[in-house]
Amino acid sequence: MAEKFTWHRIATSYELDHELVLPEQSVKVIEVEDKLVCLGRYKGNYYALKNKCMHAGGYLGEGQCDFEGNVICPFHRYRYSLITGKNTSGEGYYALTYPLETRQDGLYIGFPAKSWWNIF
Repeated sequence: MAEKFTWHRIATSYELDHELVLPEQSVKVIEVEDKLVCLGRYKGNYYALKNKCMHAGGYLGEGQCDFEGNVICPFHRYRYSLITGKNTSGEGYYALTYPLETRQDGLYIGFPAKSWWNIF
């Protein structure tokens, strides 16, 4: 069964066209629907991860983006791929990734849709 998402606009098309959302090769924390998200930009594409480092709870969006597209946790320098969420510094952790869609009116993030099936 295909996973369904609820979509939330996080940037307008004007903000994207004028590069007001995020500079290239950087990350920042955004809040969407009471969730903290690490939004990153690498090679012109946007990526979204859960903001919390799985190792010690550092805020990934307060870290840095390296030249390989990894976000570096500001606590202990663990690295996570912006594209896959996989820990690339060798510790075996994963950061949850969220899908993003660029639409005519802006950039949207998808969160898994809540349903009563999720209780099982």
